[in-house]
Amino acid sequence: MRSRGVLILIVIVALAVAVPAAGAPKVQKVTITMTDFKFTPATVTLQAGVEAEITLINKGKVEHEFMVYPAPKSKVSDWDAYIMPNTYFQNMGEVEGEFEGMGAVAGTSVFEVEVKPGKRAELKFTPTRKGTFEMACHAEGHYEAGMKGVLVVK
Repeated sequence: MRSRGVLILIVIVALAVAVPAAGAPKVQKVTITMTDFKFTPATVTLQAGVEAEITLINKGKVEHEFMVYPAPKSKVSDWDAYIMPNTYFQNMGEVEGEFEGMGAVAGTSVFEVEVKPGKRAELKFTPTRKGTFEMACHAEGHYEAGMKGVLVVK
C-alpha cells in the first residue's frame, strides 16, 4: 500500500515538472504588416508583465515608421517633439530590437522603428504600462492617410 502511494506521488511530481502552468504565456508574439497606408492588424492586445515580440513587416512601397504613445488630447504640430517624451517605451528599461540601424532612440528609449520597403524589424520588450495607446506611422502624410492603430495593454 505504501509503495502505491509513493508511485502516485512520483507520477504527480513528474507531471508537474513536465507540464508548464496552464494559461501562462511565455512570450507574446505579434506580427504587424505595414502597407501603404495601414497596419494589419490595426488593434493589438498584449498582457502586461509578459515578454512581447513584435515583428514589423513592411510590404509597402515606401518606408514606414512604428511609434506607440498615449493618444494626444489636442492637435499636435510636432509629432517627434510629442512622441519622444511620451513614447510607450519611456523608462521601460531594456528594449531590444533588430533594426539594422533603422530605429530612433530618445535617451535610452526607442521612440520609433523605421522599416524600409521589403524589410522587417523585431522589437522585444516586456509591457509594463497598462492602458490604450496609439500606434502610428508619422512619415510625411502617412498618419493623415490613416496609418494608425491601437495597442491595448491589459
